[in-house]
Amino acid sequence: MKLRDLIRSDLDRYRQTYRLRGQPYSGWRVFWEGLIFKAGFQACLFYRISYWFFERGWTYAAWFTSRLNLFLTGAEIEFNASIGPGLFIAHPGGIVVGRGTVLGEGTTLFQGVSFGVKSWHPDEIGKFPKAGNHCYFFAHAVVAGDVRIGDYCLVAANAVVTKDLPDGSLAKGVPAEIQPGKGREMIQSWALEEAAGRVVP
Repeated sequence: MKLRDLIRSDLDRYRQTYRLRGQPYSGWRVFWEGLIFKAGFQACLFYRISYWFFERGWTYAAWFTSRLNLFLTGAEIEFNASIGPGLFIAHPGGIVVGRGTVLGEGTTLFQGVSFGVKSWHPDEIGKFPKAGNHCYFFAHAVVAGDVRIGDYCLVAANAVVTKDLPDGSLAKGVPAEIQPGKGREMIQSWALEEAAGRVVP
């Protein structure tokens, strides 16, 4: 996708919050309020720009933009992580998305969420998590190592995930207890996808 389309897809997630709260909004209002006041959207925007630089081989520009993101928003999202359209960051403070991490469409992140390696061992140091579409990661959740997370999964606050999650799972606790199907059930109960014009399969 083009950079402009990715930014629009992220803005659509912020419009969703206005709809859910019953607040009046317009496309311009969401854009300008997000750009000036919402650190979560600012973190998305800096990441998108840094990745755009990275795709073109402008490594130092990408690196500088990602460091600027960390300085201004508190989110350390590496420029060579891959994140699909429709990213929503509620609160960016303390978020770490390591290089090599892959996150799908419609990802939602809260403060302190970390994606990284499980060990400094040479066999593990290059292995990062991969998550599917429409997943939610709540405050201070940790996903470490060569983990595969399916679509419509929910990782609860403070959970530590080091094993694969099948589609629709809920993960909670340390180490994370996996509850198949519970994540999708919770997402359906919030009616968020319906508010965005989608239906949870």
